[in-house]
Amino acid sequence: VLCFYAPSISGNVYLIWKTLFSGDSYGYINSVLMTLGVIDTPIKWLQTEQYILPIIMLVGLWISFGTAFLSFVAGFQGQDRSLLEAGAVDGIKNSWQGLWYITLPTMRPQMVFGAVIAITNAFAVSDVAINMAGNPSVNYAGHTIVTHLMDYGSTRFEMGYASSIATLLFVIMVVMNSLAKKFIAGVGK
Repeated sequence: VLCFYAPSISGNVYLIWKTLFSGDSYGYINSVLMTLGVIDTPIKWLQTEQYILPIIMLVGLWISFGTAFLSFVAGFQGQDRSLLEAGAVDGIKNSWQGLWYITLPTMRPQMVFGAVIAITNAFAVSDVAINMAGNPSVNYAGHTIVTHLMDYGSTRFEMGYASSIATLLFVIMVVMNSLAKKFIAGVGK
């Protein structure tokens, strides 16, 4: 449980990941790979274009686990066990059917909450990109839509273009959240 909720309670999560992906032989991943003989020289993880985006995606995914995970745990613990017993009487034969027809439909509010939080965090991954790879990153390899917005709004002061990016981002987020709600509403039907 701590592994999944740690991102929500840790103060400087980027320090952990920067230590793991440090570009010298003291970085944990480089140290392990060198000890195993996989590589001879350390890899500069956060300065090499091909590694920046996958690392940002990994860190962003790990950070997004916390709040939604607690919501799902609360949903599982608050589930009425008599519904599973009633389902068994009504013809549910195995645990997969119980999951699909009883557990998931009763957890719709938690799934909608988790989906909305995940979609919002996915579009706001700029903090991860800036803290891990810098702004701008090497050849803009870690550039996201929000860092692009920040670049044009805060650095270049092209407010019209930055406003149009923000409006487009808002519309995309509303559409994605609506699609997620419709998809989750169809679970178990």
